[in-house]
Amino acid sequence: MADQNQELAQKSFNSGVENSKKGEVKLAIEDFTHAIKLKPDYAEAYYKRGGSWLRLKKWEKARSDLETARKLNMKIIITSDEIREKYKRAWRILGNI
Repeated sequence: MADQNQELAQKSFNSGVENSKKGEVKLAIEDFTHAIKLKPDYAEAYYKRGGSWLRLKKWEKARSDLETARKLNMKIIITSDEIREKYKRAWRILGNI
């Protein structure tokens, strides 16, 4: 069952990435959310969903997802500086920095 969830989570994540590239941000968020439901520690899905929330100007949701990705010790190719900048941007817009 765990392997099946992992595989389904990866498919949902990949679909989210493709939808995001096509500008289908709401569909991408749905895909990333499904991936997270299947694999709650999926840091990269939280990160990508956070970026999607930023595109929709949903600052608090973006901040929450980016913080979750950071807490899960996300270890992917992107730099921690990129995460930090997105996180700071969300906080600035919220008026907390």
